[in-house]
Amino acid sequence: MRRRRSIVRWITSAVTTLAVGALLGFLVPTIISDLSAKPEIEAVVAESPVAREFITAFIADDQARLTSLGSPTDVRARATKFKSEFARVDPPIHLGSYNLGTVTLDAYAAHVLLPDGSEDLLSWRVLSAGGRATLLPPPTPIEP
Repeated sequence: MRRRRSIVRWITSAVTTLAVGALLGFLVPTIISDLSAKPEIEAVVAESPVAREFITAFIADDQARLTSLGSPTDVRARATKFKSEFARVDPPIHLGSYNLGTVTLDAYAAHVLLPDGSEDLLSWRVLSAGGRATLLPPPTPIEP
């Protein structure tokens, strides 16, 4: 009887040790992975075809296309002024997009050549929603 009790006690302690070891073997790595710093996962948002169509029409001063995209009158007037200010405008490059549900904000940049021969880099933000697109005005500088 005494021998049986010691064997049962030994088996119980072995099983308990294994259970605690398995629990710690699972919990410790899980807690470490939860608390460790993770690299940020950046979602890639595709370029809005409406925004691309708008910026191409804006640079080319295509008034009919701008009207069909629902652009306000001041944006269409700005496109006409833009076309006359520069000697050459390279095709715009898509810098990135931000999806706000049904609204997409796209950023574009283009290399331009001024009539005096100097070069510049221009950028635009295009807001598109529901088949309509418009330019967002640049932020105003902060006064000290």
